[in-house]
Amino acid sequence: MESKRRVGFIWDIDGVVVDSPHEDAWRATAEKEPWNTHLESDFYFSHVASLPRYRGGDSILRLLGVYERFGAKTQEEKNELLEKFCTEKNELLKDLIRKGKFKLFPDAVRLLLKAKSLGILQASASASKNARDMLLRVDRARIRKEMGEDFGVFGEGETLHSMFDVDACGIKAEKKDIQELAGKRLRVLSQDRIKKLIVFEDAPSGIRSAKSLGYYVVGVLRIGNEGALKKAGADIVTEDLEKIKIEDSNL
Repeated sequence: MESKRRVGFIWDIDGVVVDSPHEDAWRATAEKEPWNTHLESDFYFSHVASLPRYRGGDSILRLLGVYERFGAKTQEEKNELLEKFCTEKNELLKDLIRKGKFKLFPDAVRLLLKAKSLGILQASASASKNARDMLLRVDRARIRKEMGEDFGVFGEGETLHSMFDVDACGIKAEKKDIQELAGKRLRVLSQDRIKKLIVFEDAPSGIRSAKSLGYYVVGVLRIGNEGALKKAGADIVTEDLEKIKIEDSNL
């Protein structure tokens, strides 16, 4: 798909477009037997959000003293605990997603649908292997029910996943590499007309990687504090993406 627009949007999915049950699944797993570990939202935001499953799980077990409590001293012992912990969490997460037990962020959905209607090329770029599954489970009926409109961009049988021109979700790579891949694919689709890539991110780690690539970053404040997103390098920080008037920008 060729676009005459000079900007491209790169969206983190988890925590920006959909309010996924990742945090709920991590917390429920951590708090049940035999882990018995309380997981605070601030800890999740700082040490788990936007990380691949095993890195996030390791942060919980390592920083909250679970390895130590279980007497796991060797790397092999730690890996065994980590595998069990992450497997339990992922099974619970998949079950929640299958049941559609996740929310949409209306401000993000409206902005990406409006951008679609304006011909702006967009990429989904999430380290989560479940991001695509959630997007595929949001159909036009749900959009119209929750948003009130669909900006005329949904075709027959299309889902929220269909609104993205590039899918860079669930790739086995660092977040920076995923964002870079998304940007390259958008530029190819635009036949190199895109001069500015705008990333929507809610986690400091994702913001830092996007800035290292020279992208413009909108820090989306969902949890945590504004200062953490600004410190990570976000060009602007907002709690409400509907405040961004893309039709007034030089696109």
